[in-house]
Amino acid sequence: MSQIISLAEVRDTADASRSGSFLARIVELGNEEKRVKYVSPFASNGEGAFIGIPMVGVQILVCKPGQGDDWYYLGSTFEPEPFQVEGASIADATVYPLERANSVLYRSRGVPMAVQLTGPGGGGISVTEEYNPKLINNKTEIRSNVNKRITLSDSPAIDAITLTSGNGSKITIADDPQNSSIAAQSVQIETVGPQKYINTESQTDVLVGSAGRELQLLNMASGIEWGPGIPCGNVNIQSKWRDINVFTQAEQGRIFIECLNENGSNQVIQIETNGDGGAIVIKTKGDIRLDAGGNIEMKAGGQIRMQSDGGATNITCPTLEVAVAGNANIDAATIQLANGANASPPSVEGTQSTYGNTGITTY
Repeated sequence: MSQIISLAEVRDTADASRSGSFLARIVELGNEEKRVKYVSPFASNGEGAFIGIPMVGVQILVCKPGQGDDWYYLGSTFEPEPFQVEGASIADATVYPLERANSVLYRSRGVPMAVQLTGPGGGGISVTEEYNPKLINNKTEIRSNVNKRITLSDSPAIDAITLTSGNGSKITIADDPQNSSIAAQSVQIETVGPQKYINTESQTDVLVGSAGRELQLLNMASGIEWGPGIPCGNVNIQSKWRDINVFTQAEQGRIFIECLNENGSNQVIQIETNGDGGAIVIKTKGDIRLDAGGNIEMKAGGQIRMQSDGGATNITCPTLEVAVAGNANIDAATIQLANGANASPPSVEGTQSTYGNTGITTY
């Protein structure tokens, strides 16, 4: 019996044997339907396989070897489905055969410049190497049916790896993109929803190396989109069990806590403990300076103690008022009243941070 090679149309891919066979209408047999055994470019005795069974309605090429009555699948064509419709096609619906799978396959130079392995919904892998005088588009892409993508782009303008959710979230790992959309050799994470970094069994480090620049944490949320009652715009640092440490190891290191808005009002910097027996301790080998445009007020539930070991205690004011419920005890070698006392005024000059009163201006 001679070998037969024929065109055929896939009619049904249901397969009770789970072997990959399908029902097809064989042209050389007068469109008689036969079971066709699927043939793959790669198979193994385990899980390794390339499986791509053609869909119903696809025109394929099949063969029947000289011995036996079994038909085998050779490959799929991109010809229009021969038995699907009758009559002329609608002009607006005319699509070139391969463009059903890739609408831009020929756009760059009139020849195919991409290879792909995609499912019927469009998800899969594509390798594109397009170029012309106006376009360089070199990329490898994994895409889902609903436009989730992992893109490895070697195009000079993009030059990055991009992970895209298809719904507003994206991670970009850049080499040296020429479109200036992102800095060279950078990682950028963009999301519409929340971002979480969860470490369950070790520590989390954020490090800027010795050749780097700044470490910045900035919240620009105004809260307008969320409305009243929902906390917005804060920067929160909280430890549930231990300390919160802020250090500088610089030789002339400075630590600034400042409300920057010069046109603001009722700005508050508050340091507070709520447990019994706590303390707020400020220590320095230099000066402690207090400068207030309004009042300086102190109140203690116990005693107020002040000591100067290096010189006089100076108080300069228009009026000095002291109210004591009990005795007023002053112990000194000499007590002089109205004798031209001349107290030294305080020096409360401070310094500004690197950013002055403008804060972080990167964004």
